[in-house]
Amino acid sequence: MLYQNPRGIGCDKCHGIKGNGKIIAKYKEKGKNKYLKSPQINNVSKELFFKSFTIPHKIMPKYFLTYGEINTLYQYLQNLKKIKKGK
Repeated sequence: MLYQNPRGIGCDKCHGIKGNGKIIAKYKEKGKNKYLKSPQINNVSKELFFKSFTIPHKIMPKYFLTYGEINTLYQYLQNLKKIKKGK
């Protein structure tokens, strides 16, 4: 539940169900097709994952999560990878 609704828009809305990243929006700029894609978050280090909640981003909303909640999100994504690999 925390991944789908961490006090605001869910991580899954931008980063996908399993954190693989996804295209958020498509648009045209000067006649060229462009897109806004979220990064994959199920393959980052724990340190970088935690930093992503504490440093300002241009697009990602600010979440007011506890250390335990951020850790739970990280572990959830790591477990999804293990399930996918059959471990």
